[in-house]
Amino acid sequence: MAGPGERSAIVRTCDEAEETLKLFLQGKFDEAETFVEEKARTRDKIPGAVPIFTHCHAVILFAKAGISGAEEDRKQAIDRLQEAASMAGEHIPKQGWVQSIASWGMAYFMTPSPKSADISEEELSCRIIEAEATYLSALLCFFEESVAAFFKAALLIRRALRGYKHCHGILERQGDYIGNEHDVGAVKLGFGGFSVAISMLPPKLLRLLSVLGFPSDRNAGLRAVEESLRCGGLRASVAGGLLLSYHVILPAFFSIPQEREQHVMAAECVFCLLNKQYPNSFFLSFYRGRLQRLKGDLAGSTDCFLRLDECLKLHPDSKFFKLRHAWVYELGLGYMLQLQWEDAEKYWMELKQHSIWSRAFFAYMHGVCLSMRGLPKSAADEFAKVQGLMRGTVSGRVLAEEQYVCRKVKDHALDTEEGVKSLQGQICGAEFLYLWNSFPQMPRDKLEGILRIIEEAERSVPASSNCEESKLGEGNVSFRSLQVCMDQIGVAEEAEDDMAICNLIKGTVLRELGNLDAAQACLEGLREESCFVETELFIYPMAAYERALVLINRHIEQALKDPDEAARFEFLFQAKRELTIAESFKQDYNFLWRLLGRVHAAHGAIQGLMGEEGRTSIDSTIIDCDTESDHWQDDEDLIDRKYYDATFNALQNEDTSTISFQAF
Repeated sequence: MAGPGERSAIVRTCDEAEETLKLFLQGKFDEAETFVEEKARTRDKIPGAVPIFTHCHAVILFAKAGISGAEEDRKQAIDRLQEAASMAGEHIPKQGWVQSIASWGMAYFMTPSPKSADISEEELSCRIIEAEATYLSALLCFFEESVAAFFKAALLIRRALRGYKHCHGILERQGDYIGNEHDVGAVKLGFGGFSVAISMLPPKLLRLLSVLGFPSDRNAGLRAVEESLRCGGLRASVAGGLLLSYHVILPAFFSIPQEREQHVMAAECVFCLLNKQYPNSFFLSFYRGRLQRLKGDLAGSTDCFLRLDECLKLHPDSKFFKLRHAWVYELGLGYMLQLQWEDAEKYWMELKQHSIWSRAFFAYMHGVCLSMRGLPKSAADEFAKVQGLMRGTVSGRVLAEEQYVCRKVKDHALDTEEGVKSLQGQICGAEFLYLWNSFPQMPRDKLEGILRIIEEAERSVPASSNCEESKLGEGNVSFRSLQVCMDQIGVAEEAEDDMAICNLIKGTVLRELGNLDAAQACLEGLREESCFVETELFIYPMAAYERALVLINRHIEQALKDPDEAARFEFLFQAKRELTIAESFKQDYNFLWRLLGRVHAAHGAIQGLMGEEGRTSIDSTIIDCDTESDHWQDDEDLIDRKYYDATFNALQNEDTSTISFQAF
């Protein structure tokens, strides 16, 4: 162990690994990987060495897999993470057979606790690496989007959580002797990351996981992650990326418009910290582009990604060339938000040709741009390619995005010119922007452009003729006349499906523009009892969610006009009922879990407006790394029993054939 004022060998190695991560964050991907691979082959293979560089390489591969979304990258990262965890486990003392039998009898899957005697700094670092590698492996399991993968991830997360608890206890007892900024930051990041991630789950899963002992206090988790960032060290960049993802990336999927300003302010504070520690970082440029979009500055966002693409020139032979697809996607989406369909088209063409994530999805996006440009023949040809480019199953499931695009082409014959000229073909771009929750990020003039698109498409739908008066009212009814009548009746029924989508999009845009009365009028008729929807089943729950947001806005307006009315919660009670309708919709539909995440966020906003921030609908495990260690303790035997009982009950009570773990 190093003397006072000296940095130990472990700390110096972590400092060296931190410099490698800085190279990666500056866009020198191949240089960083080559360096860390060489160190892993030479330094980590020495007997007794802590596998810091092996773990650092695994983290780089994890980042690569998360950005590219490729299955082969995910498998490579999981293999490397398992190798790092195995190497670290070799340095952790194991229990004897007597202790193992006793532990098995008390709690079936308990992780061995650290010995009561003092342990070395090397053992602490290995325990942290094992817990961190297990946690990252669990996150990659969620990419499989299956029930089996979900429970596998839950088991891994629970194991990692126990490891972090043990490390926290060690730091509480021996922090003055073996604690350093790398280890302290790792433990804070671990608990904070757990709390933030789990708190984002839908309420039913959140209740289950909370009962099982998983931490779920979001505010405490965010504080812990911020403390990890301020601590500096090897995990500071990961903590910064997690905070920026929460404040900049996730709001596009899971937050409500009322929270946008809070996320923007928090993200600016994180940028101030990271700019000092990681100047000229490519990943900060990427997040800056997303932040500008969140602010509604679409031109500024596009400029950020264009500069990033220009400055960070990746060679096609680079192992990390696929990372470029991340900002190519952002450029395509950014131009679509500006309704510049022709400019967006070239980026979807590039992704369709070179991306290995989902060529079918990008072919559909190319077709959408062609359709919105008024090129039905070219659009139909592009839509016709979607089915042939499907990836098939990935880990036993079809990608949620591919499920959606394949269904749209099939249900509405978008692979024909007639289908592209139909209402569905005319509004497919606006529908995509709605499903991607893009309207809150669009300025007023672009939202008005969406309204014009919908209104023009509505005018193109022929009014249903009165079949009975024109044909059936005549004395002689031919078979051909009857067939025409039935066709017209079918068109009228399909038009109700189309009109429902138009009203959903119009209602959402009008709410964003502040016209709440008109928005309410558009959305009110989209209920199961008053509107028949045959294929676009997402309309019912999403319309209920949008009505809830209108009611929340009405409450806020009422409170601003008359502060005395702030204590009256009639609108909020109505909003809660609408959210209940949204989350209790029984039929499966596209992007189910995206909507459930937004419903969860809306419930949180209502609680805040009603002054319920101090309590939640579940019992949360509060996370604060500065508390005494006994606050981390739980009844292990009780929680283990609850865990397995609840798991089996969940499997028995759920019809797993209807569960659709859609991509977030």
